[in-house]
Amino acid sequence: MEDILSKLPQLEEDMSQEVRKIRQISVKIEARNNIEKVDTLGSLILKEQRATIPGIKTTDLHKGKMKVIFTINISGEFISGIFFNDDIIITDYNSKKIVSHDPNGQKKRELKIVDKPTDITKVNDKTIAVSSYPHTIFEINVETMTLLKTLTVGVNVWGLCFTGDEYITAQGNTISWLNSETDAKLKCCNTGSKNTPFVTCYKSTKYIYTNGNNSIRQESTTENSFDYKSETLIDPFSQAIDYDGNVYAFGRKSKNIHQLTSTGELVRIIPLADIDNTLNDQPWVMRFQNDSNRFLLTFHTSGNVRVCEIE
Repeated sequence: MEDILSKLPQLEEDMSQEVRKIRQISVKIEARNNIEKVDTLGSLILKEQRATIPGIKTTDLHKGKMKVIFTINISGEFISGIFFNDDIIITDYNSKKIVSHDPNGQKKRELKIVDKPTDITKVNDKTIAVSSYPHTIFEINVETMTLLKTLTVGVNVWGLCFTGDEYITAQGNTISWLNSETDAKLKCCNTGSKNTPFVTCYKSTKYIYTNGNNSIRQESTTENSFDYKSETLIDPFSQAIDYDGNVYAFGRKSKNIHQLTSTGELVRIIPLADIDNTLNDQPWVMRFQNDSNRFLLTFHTSGNVRVCEIE
């Protein structure tokens, strides 16, 4: 019985993840006011929404309150991090370390590297890649915390993503695509901003970056691309995407989060003080856990990492 009870929280989470994939489709017939042709009476409008099942916990990402679950104490600046399987991997810029933590934020292992890490991305279920300004990418085995390979690339790097078999890097006003095996530059684009430190990728179909002091841009091969601009969003260096495709622009100087739909429509603006009134530093990185309402926040100079969730 104890064994069954201990597995219930994980079972609930697994069921909740499956429910997120279910959609309810409703059909609306919209008639025209003036019918001129018999073969064109109106139009059908399909509306898709997330299904709810009694007894199964679901999260309203557009209305749920954001709150801090726990804090990982790391001192220093330019901290980045990701959720990796069940763990949390943090880059310690000042100490030149990569540090893994369990799901509760307890330290597990660390690896010292020769340069200061600036960003981190998942390559596969065993490997992460870590960027180091100006020209280095380290590939690391997470389980053993050992260095697998060091790439010296021909472009400037700060932010880093991995999708397909390509690295996507960001620094200055340029985003670059690199072959992950040969580190050859495949293409690059100008962002239109003087400072684009990060690029956020969603699968291999879209990527998001800051293209101005008050704006971000989403490029997509499967959906409409869009620009979002707001005077209340200042230095949106980091962006995030949740499991429903919502986009989050993280304003460094405005100290807020602008939550957008997948098509770029503003849902709400969340001041950091609404998440935790002790958050006074400028935010740096926001990253969601895959298929989860949980995310992490790092800060420009204070170092401490907040692991949060949307209730």
